[in-house]
Amino acid sequence: MPLIRVARRAGCDNGGMSTSMHPRLQATRDCLQTLVGFNTVSSQSNRQLIDWAANRLEALGARVLVQHGEDAPGAGPSEAGKANLFATIGPDQEPGLILSGHSDVVPVAGQDWHSDPFVLTERNGQWLARGAADMKGFIACAIESAAGFARAGLRQPIHIALSYNEESNMRGMRQLAAHLAQAPVKPLGCVIGEPTSMRVVVANKGAAIFRVRVQGFSVHSSLRDQGVSAVELAAEVIVYLNALQKKLNEAGRHDGFEFPHTSVHVGMIQGGTAHNITARDCEFMFEVRALPGATAQAIVAQVREHCATRLEPVARAVSPECRISIEEILDAPGLDERGNVHLAQAIMPLCGHAGVGRVSFGTEAGMLQEVGIPTVVCGPGQIRVAHQPDEYVEISQIDECLHFMDALTARMQQGPIGRL
Repeated sequence: MPLIRVARRAGCDNGGMSTSMHPRLQATRDCLQTLVGFNTVSSQSNRQLIDWAANRLEALGARVLVQHGEDAPGAGPSEAGKANLFATIGPDQEPGLILSGHSDVVPVAGQDWHSDPFVLTERNGQWLARGAADMKGFIACAIESAAGFARAGLRQPIHIALSYNEESNMRGMRQLAAHLAQAPVKPLGCVIGEPTSMRVVVANKGAAIFRVRVQGFSVHSSLRDQGVSAVELAAEVIVYLNALQKKLNEAGRHDGFEFPHTSVHVGMIQGGTAHNITARDCEFMFEVRALPGATAQAIVAQVREHCATRLEPVARAVSPECRISIEEILDAPGLDERGNVHLAQAIMPLCGHAGVGRVSFGTEAGMLQEVGIPTVVCGPGQIRVAHQPDEYVEISQIDECLHFMDALTARMQQGPIGRL
């Protein structure tokens, strides 16, 4: 179902720009300028940003929990120097609503930026910087609205959550979701502020990444019958993945998505050392974007079986050294709209849009849904500019998000936002 704008805030033109901008807009710009100044590329620590946000929120009376990545079960090098933040404003004894954003960003190396990606720049009604849309703009709106949350006398708490490693392995949200699953009072819902142009998204595909390592047996190419090319063996796996995609296209579909099928895609491959040597090693990466209700593991199980029963026996008949291994890098579940209908109905009037959408990009929402926290996705900006050079968020979108924060505050003063 396409997202359709059916309501505008008073004073907005066709582009959504208010003739009277929000009074917190300048403060939000200053906050965003600080946030993008922290280089939180996933390979770097996010601790400076987390410490800064924790100090800001604690000064407003928020109760702040910081989870260190190295303390997570099974933590490895990618979690070192990383942290989640979970802040609570309002009563402890009531279930609250989470406003969630990931603090990490993708690299800028090799991209053609026209300004410093870690310095906020204004151009043509836009704020440009790495993370401006994905998703420090939403985080800035939440932090600059926190003082209003604190003054409001909320009957239900508002939580602000900042996670790490969303752009790599999503281990930050895994760690936070496990904590929330055991909380004495579980949150009633969550809004993840990925860029959706402030429309409510109720479903997204899962995001899973796998690394395939193929070991062959190296000989001179003139003796190829005595060797096994890892490149050619990897190609046979890729051919099988393409065949799986054709079967997926013939199977179930969900017409709410632009591509209405589960997708399988090979994005990177490397192997071999010379044109006249059968390659000993080859490695490639593939992703699975599973429709809600489907799993990447079901597809990978078919790939493993095909490798074990069809490909490896033939290769090992030449050399017992040959093998194919498949390593999971990430498996984030999709967001299923069957678990968030009441939350979506409560949030839509607050953001000024009616109708819901579904997106093919992955989010952390499914992890929260897995532990019983209904979740929707709604935030300022456009996903098409995320990860791109000269990434930007429209100033009008930040203005719209601040109005959403105000409407949410008023709604949370009235009592339960939903019996979920």
